[in-house]
Amino acid sequence: MEWLDELTLIAETTAENRVNKNGFAVKPEESTRTVFCNKKSVGYSEYFKSQQTGKLVEAKYEVHKADYGGEDVVEVNGRRYFVLKTYDTGTDTIELTLTDLRHRNEV
Repeated sequence: MEWLDELTLIAETTAENRVNKNGFAVKPEESTRTVFCNKKSVGYSEYFKSQQTGKLVEAKYEVHKADYGGEDVVEVNGRRYFVLKTYDTGTDTIELTLTDLRHRNEV
């Protein structure tokens, strides 16, 4: 593997007050880190099984365990994804399975 691809891991921290003085929701603060990764292919079977659940697997990336801190949101090429699942490969890497950000609250 060559580790030529990059993705941005996005961690959100919720503000102490979830609403402002006018009663509107306060957006969480974001901290981002860009890390090297390897793009992996989504298998035929996995892709179609994910369609049955309504959470389409759109991409898979492999990152170093030391780089991943449990972030839920990932940005690749200007598009944001939700981390649907992680898979520990048994080496020093972890595989991130990504879906559309709209499915974030459905897990």
